Amino acid sequence: MEENQLRIYTEYTYKGFVADLAIVKLNDDPGNKNHLKGDIESVLAIMEIKYKAGSGDKPFLDDIRKIESYIKLSPREITQYYLAFVHEIEYENIEGDSWLTTSQQKWANGRLTELSGCYIDEEMQWTVLSHHELNRNYKWEYRFTREELSKAVNHFNELKYSHAFYHYLLDVMKNETEVTQKLVDAAKYLMYWKLGKVSAKKTPSSWEVKVEGKTYYVAETTPRNRQVIAKATAQDKIEAGLKFRDNLMTFNEFKREIESITNTSIVLPTFYTHIWRPSEFPILDVKVWRTYKWNKGDDLKKHTKPMSWNHYEEYTAFFNGLVKVSGEEWRKVDKGIWVIGEKLKVGTVGKEL
Repeated sequence: MEENQLRIYTEYTYKGFVADLAIVKLNDDPGNKNHLKGDIESVLAIMEIKYKAGSGDKPFLDDIRKIESYIKLSPREITQYYLAFVHEIEYENIEGDSWLTTSQQKWANGRLTELSGCYIDEEMQWTVLSHHELNRNYKWEYRFTREELSKAVNHFNELKYSHAFYHYLLDVMKNETEVTQKLVDAAKYLMYWKLGKVSAKKTPSSWEVKVEGKTYYVAETTPRNRQVIAKATAQDKIEAGLKFRDNLMTFNEFKREIESITNTSIVLPTFYTHIWRPSEFPILDVKVWRTYKWNKGDDLKKHTKPMSWNHYEEYTAFFNGLVKVSGEEWRKVDKGIWVIGEKLKVGTVGKEL
């Protein structure tokens, strides 16, 4: 706090009221006036604090109106506001329950966080309710920061894994209503895309595929992979995929349906799951699995790779949790995790990026 010229004041006179607690920033050369209050450059945070054992809610409602006055007097200031309320009475367990009315939440948007304590089912419960992503790092439980995840997206290998090619074919998977050649081809070429076989450059063994007026070249893969793709794009598997996409088949049912396409790797079966419901079921490969294991604190070894459907379900829970907490679009999160995993080397446990 000294290094950044920050100070904490209690009972701080602020905009005609006395605030319970204030965090302020002093100028770069404080101490030349009668009191340090004269050197305040900006007020970073104001907190109104109330503890009541069992009385009514008027003291809490008064503090809400006080915060409202602060914000409306200076709507463009950077000050962030906090309501810290402890009320020792029994409340109902309501997700996202706020002390503020719907109209009050409009002026609170982007400026206010509620810190609340109360009894629910005879147990004291503590909650944080942030309005408009305030305190976005609350519950951020990852070894990489938001900024590292965001920066990693910019280093994703778009030449090898074309964004336009992938998303066009995902749209086909989403919109076709029955088994058509267009749908079968989309599933086939997405699997070639996953194998890194789609390029903007022609090779002696590649063939052309046109997507929205642009020509891509698909290179041949191994006989084993060709066999997996052939099984995955057979009519019965495509029909199962349509049912799974339209929620007429559960994940477990679909998993049993497609387990037979290969017994050598989990990557292509899980990718086949992904292309039918991409926002719910992420792409799994060695790189993203490495990020997941490293984030858990596990030692990264040469053989660190996903091996089973249980591994996929573990990773899916991790991935979807990260999408929710980060607020980022799922494909951006996927790219970021992939790049982070690409940078991680064997034996990086305990080391930062």
